[in-house]
Formats: sequence, structure tokens, C-alpha cells
Amino acid sequence: MPKSARLSAGAAVGAALFLAAAGCGGDGPPAAGGGAKGPGGGLSGRIFVYCAAGVKEPVSALAESFKKETGVEVELTFANSGQLLGQAEMTRTGDVYIPGDTGFIDQARTKGLVAGEPRDFCWFVPTILVQKGNPKGIKGLGDLSAPGMRLALADDTAAIGKLQTRIFAKNALDVTAIKKNVVASPATVTDTALTVKMKTADAAIVWDSTAAMFAGDAGIVRIPVEKNVIGIVASAVLASSRNRPAAEAFADYLASARGREVLRAKGFTVEAPK
Repeated sequence: MPKSARLSAGAAVGAALFLAAAGCGGDGPPAAGGGAKGPGGGLSGRIFVYCAAGVKEPVSALAESFKKETGVEVELTFANSGQLLGQAEMTRTGDVYIPGDTGFIDQARTKGLVAGEPRDFCWFVPTILVQKGNPKGIKGLGDLSAPGMRLALADDTAAIGKLQTRIFAKNALDVTAIKKNVVASPATVTDTALTVKMKTADAAIVWDSTAAMFAGDAGIVRIPVEKNVIGIVASAVLASSRNRPAAEAFADYLASARGREVLRAKGFTVEAPK
């Protein structure tokens, strides 16, 4: 089956699972929303959030603390940014979209899916992840095209997949030689990092925060800022939201001092790299 067909099938399955969970047919839980204001004007109800896998850990933690503080239930689904965009477009349901780069929010806006302005809350810095001890002696981007190198590069529907293509172009790298070295194209940045940990790949391009998660099992080779393409992570409230006040509040919460505290503690970059 062609890759595009596989991806379309994956998006369709994800959308079907979301519709079942949202109560659009079957006996699943009620759809998100259902009373945005509680007693005394506070927030209430539920929201559904499409979240990129690369920010799963901090967003999950913040969803829990948001629920404790407001009473709003936050239901999260995780995939790569392109798959999530496909689900949001197909279902025309959900409250918040959090891709791995704002370029996907721009796409969502052209499709009429976004309401209001996105809130930036952290930065994704592409980094080369190598096997522990760096047995291949990788020093930078130029080494990725070396004969015999085994690379894991995320699928181009993922945010890291989009940005790595721009990094190769920015540095005039031999893309043909790089592609010959690719042994795996996982759907998410986390799965891409796992290939290095499991030693099925010698190197991969992942986010700095993802590399930090694997620090005990792999090595890190930084890409200089002037050679890099940085991803901006933001949340966007969706036009389909049935609980707009809670969706807006959660988007603000991610970008708040509390959000930055949690993100920083988990190794995420909360200041624009320079």
C-alpha cells in the first residue's frame, strides 16, 4: 500500500476513534462542552485537545493541574501534527489543536478550522541524536550523508519531518545521499528517537526536549542556531469548539507562568533560542 494511502487510513481510523469517544454515534461519553460556565461564573464541562506527541508529557501534566484548578476535564489525543490536522479537518469537532510547529496552525487556518490567534508556549530545537558514546563519530549535519550511516528521519507529516527538510535545504546538504541512508521513517518524533536507543539507527533528528528524555541511552550533537530551523509550539482554539471559554482558558494556561514552569522542569525550551 502506498505511504499516502497508509497515512490516510491512519487518519481515518483516528477520526473514527475520536467520533466514538465524542459520542457521535454509539454509546461513548458525551461530546466536549456541555456548559462552559459553572456556578459563580467558573469554567466547567470538558474539552477535547489534539496534541502533538512531542509535547505529550508536559501537556498531560498541565491538563491534570488545569482540571484540579478549574474542574474542566481535558481529553487528549496524541499523534503527529499532520495526522492530527487530518482528524480535525475530517471530524470538524474538538476544541484545541497543539501541533509541533505553527506552520500546521497556518494550514488549519486556511481550512477554516482555527478561531482567534494562537498562543506560543515553547520552542522545539532540532537536534541530532546519536548512539551512546557516538561510535560513528558524528560531529554535525554533514556526517548524515556519509556512506554506511543508518538514519531515522520522521515521516514528513510530522513537524520534525517538515523542519528537517528545511534544515537540509538551508545547509545545501546532499539530500539524495541522506535519503539513501534512511532505514526508518517513524510517524512521531518519540518513535524516531527510539530507533537510536534500540540501535536500529546510528542517528536521528529529533527535538531537543525529546533528546533530553533519552539522555541516559543516547548522545546529543547540537545543531548551531545559525544552521538550524527552530519550531514554534503554540496552541490554537478550534472554530468547532463547543466549550470556547474553557478552550481559551486552557490555551492561556499552557502559556502561563505555571505552564512555563512545568515545561522547563521537563526539559523544554521556553525562551526563543538565540
